[in-house]
Amino acid sequence: MREQVDRLTKLAGELLDLSRLDAGRLRVDREPVDLSRVAELLVEEFEARAQGSDHRLVPEIDGSATGLGDEQRILQVGRALVENALRHTPGGTRVRVRTGRDGGQVSLVVEDDGPGIGPEEAVQVFERFYRGDGTGRASGSGLGLAISRELAEAMQGEIALTSEPGRTVFTLSLPAASRTSFSPVE
Repeated sequence: MREQVDRLTKLAGELLDLSRLDAGRLRVDREPVDLSRVAELLVEEFEARAQGSDHRLVPEIDGSATGLGDEQRILQVGRALVENALRHTPGGTRVRVRTGRDGGQVSLVVEDDGPGIGPEEAVQVFERFYRGDGTGRASGSGLGLAISRELAEAMQGEIALTSEPGRTVFTLSLPAASRTSFSPVE
C-alpha cells in the first residue's frame, strides 16, 4: 500500500511539473551549482537502493564542475536518471554517476553497463508517457525523462543519450559558471 501511495504521489508531482512547464510557470533558478556535490548527494540517496537490487553505484567526481542552473531541478533530473539506470539494468550492473567539465559546459553523467537501449527506442525515451524497454520490466509513468529534458532546456542546457549494447550514458550538460557568476548582482 505504501509503494502505491509513493507512486501516486510521484505521479501527481510529475503531472504538476508538466503543467507548470507547459504554462511557462515553473520557476527555474540560474545560479552556480556544484555538480560534484549534486553527484555525491545522488550516490548517498540511492546507495541503499542500489545495494538492495545488487547494483554497484560508483561516484566519479571532478571537483571543477560548477555550472549555472537550479540545484533542486538538477537533483530532480539526476534522480530520474539514476532511478532509471537502477530500474532498467540487471542486478550486478555497475552504475556510475560522473561529473565533468569541457570548455564552457559542465556535465552530470549517469552511465550504466546494462543491456543498452536500441536505436528505435532511443528516439522515443524523451517523449511524454513513453514506457518500454522491450523486456516487460517497464514501470513508472513515462514522464521522468520528458520532464528532465524540459528542465535541462529551461536551464539553458541539454540532456543527451548515447547507448550501445553493454553501455548507456545519459548526460545533462549545463553552461559552466564563470567567476563573475559567483559575484552578487548589484
